[in-house]
Amino acid sequence: MKKQILSLGVLLISMSANAQMKFDPVNDTIRIQEIEDINLHKTGNPNKAKALTAKSNLTVMENPQPIAIVTHEVIEQQQAKQLGEVLQNVNGLYITSSRGNSQDSFGGRGFNFGNDNIFKNGARVNSGVFPEVSGLERVEVLKGGNAMLYGNVSAGGVVNLITKKPRFNFGGSVGLNAGSWNSYKPTVDFYGPISEKIAFRVNGAYETAESFRDVVESQKYYFNPSFLFNIGEKSQLIVEADYLKNEFTPDFGIGAIENNDKSYRLNTFLPRNAFLGTDWQYQNTEQATAGITFNHQFSEFWTLNTVASFQNYTKDYFSTERITWTYDNAGRLKWNRPVNRTYNEQNYTALQLNLNGEINTGKINHKILIGTDGDYGTADAYAYNLSQTAYGTNGSTNGTIYLDDPSTWASGAMPTATKRDRTRIPTQRFGIYAQDFISITEQFKVLAGLRWSYIENLETEKKSFVTNDVNNTAGTVDRAFSPKAGLIYMPNDNLSLFATYTNSFSANTGRDIYDNSLTPSIIDQFEVGMKKNFWKNAVALNLSLYQIENRNFYQMAEFNAQGQVNNDSTIKEFAGKMRSRGVELDITGNPTPNLMIIAGASYNHAVYLDTPEGFGYVENQRLVRTPATTANASVFYTLPNYIKGLKLGASVYFVGDRIAGWNDTKETLDTRNGVSRLLPVDDYTTVALSVGYEWQKFSVMGKVGNLFDTVNYNYHENYSVNPITPRNYYFTLTYKL
Repeated sequence: MKKQILSLGVLLISMSANAQMKFDPVNDTIRIQEIEDINLHKTGNPNKAKALTAKSNLTVMENPQPIAIVTHEVIEQQQAKQLGEVLQNVNGLYITSSRGNSQDSFGGRGFNFGNDNIFKNGARVNSGVFPEVSGLERVEVLKGGNAMLYGNVSAGGVVNLITKKPRFNFGGSVGLNAGSWNSYKPTVDFYGPISEKIAFRVNGAYETAESFRDVVESQKYYFNPSFLFNIGEKSQLIVEADYLKNEFTPDFGIGAIENNDKSYRLNTFLPRNAFLGTDWQYQNTEQATAGITFNHQFSEFWTLNTVASFQNYTKDYFSTERITWTYDNAGRLKWNRPVNRTYNEQNYTALQLNLNGEINTGKINHKILIGTDGDYGTADAYAYNLSQTAYGTNGSTNGTIYLDDPSTWASGAMPTATKRDRTRIPTQRFGIYAQDFISITEQFKVLAGLRWSYIENLETEKKSFVTNDVNNTAGTVDRAFSPKAGLIYMPNDNLSLFATYTNSFSANTGRDIYDNSLTPSIIDQFEVGMKKNFWKNAVALNLSLYQIENRNFYQMAEFNAQGQVNNDSTIKEFAGKMRSRGVELDITGNPTPNLMIIAGASYNHAVYLDTPEGFGYVENQRLVRTPATTANASVFYTLPNYIKGLKLGASVYFVGDRIAGWNDTKETLDTRNGVSRLLPVDDYTTVALSVGYEWQKFSVMGKVGNLFDTVNYNYHENYSVNPITPRNYYFTLTYKL
């Protein structure tokens, strides 16, 4: 009996970074208590932890792929405000763009992350919002290909946001954060038992802030309740939900990259605070998620985890955008500023079941994962007709604003907008997978897994609100097998060497020139690596080398089936290969109880290969928005003597050189006489310092971000050039209950 309860506890540890199951012999029930596990406390040693995102009972050491875990202690110590700041602790991940400053778009290993790569508590979540990080227990990142577990996800990796869970001991905190540009954020977090078998947790936040950018401001509301029910001695139910509302000013930065005489350069005339939108534009985003997790122990060796989730996401957007600039006949610099009005809504439901077990066949041990998942979602996109104003009909043209006349920058009346049409895209997915971790000997292990995926984009419906007509477009169906195979050599508990093959698939939209649906692109990944524990197992050093190759890349076709120039972006043809190679190194842990360290470095070289003559991308040209190198290092130390309770910290983040714009095609490069349309972007480094002090139940922390006031930019294609945040100050006052 007791072994069964403790085995179920191992499952819950993989669900929550700060809780475990424990049998109470007096009440004959399951309780949760706080633990100080070196694997999950502070930075901990992630090699000893069990990542929820891996879906199995394997430790990070046993899993033949790089896994990063950023705990809530690190998030709080760094006083992170955005997910982008949290992910700076994960080498090889980077912000690819920040279009309209409405969300951070991430990338890894040369591949862009989208909605399919961001998860919350194991379920897909819309990435078109800035998540609230104060409600996170930790963030887990599985690097590389993960199609065997998750289906059609980008080959760069998946990010899983784990929210805070209930506890059976009373506690919590009340905090107030304040910082530069009138930023204020009160937070609350309460948890405790309702009865012997029921616990709760409620946390929330409100944030209001201006910006270093003129006119720009934001408000955010967050609420996250959760309940835990112990059902008998072998079953547990967690019910949780959260609601996020974010109202802010869309901001497309300092405009686009200049195109003058076929040369490209960044607009450097304007200061970082110059805002080129209007004073009325807005974006209101709401996201509500709900989840039910059921855990059950069949025996000492077999457990079941079931997760059901629902999400509603809406975006109400009305703004100027894509600010481009040129010169008038008098040589005066002028700006074109279109306006756009959209409304988007997504409803998404998902269910997954994971059965984990352990058996022996003779002297060979098997750790088995069998799972299935399915989801259904609808995405509605509303388009609008705009009134005739200074912006022109439907925002296609606009009145001119001038660089030397700042009074025109935020001017212009808001047009009247009426709904024109709605496009509804329903999608359903289903997958079934199995994985076996085979211990051939104590040292040699083999991992083998296979998934079958089914993705159906159902009939697209376009409804006109002007004529009430409804037009349907035929859907598409994709099927794919996704294998994973790995060899692991563990000569002792503190060293693991691995080699892995896995593949991913990317569903291709559009059709070929003969009107046939495009098959998915298969993306192969080979990786070798080492995971090493040292300093009395308190610190992990992990190294990996990888190659990822998309052998079936498509782009817009140059000509149609009749040999005429093709102007339809949905008509595509084979465009060659894309290959990404790189190396990643990270060091994480607690060398001493008072010292936390996180450090890492990565190098990536992602290029196009074997592209068609003429319209194909230029071969061996690095992919845009993909830095060659990234590096990060953070050190936090708590003084044990003298000024006991004093905390000191420093963080350094480096992003290597990259390229903005669009990759050149061979044809366009010829028309420009070999002049590339790409803009080289310099590398940059930001430094942050922090200091804090704890006294009884109070703590105060302060941070200086971007200490040396580094100037650099995030680029979306060749526009939405958004400056990174200048030097800033942030303070946090917390009272622990």
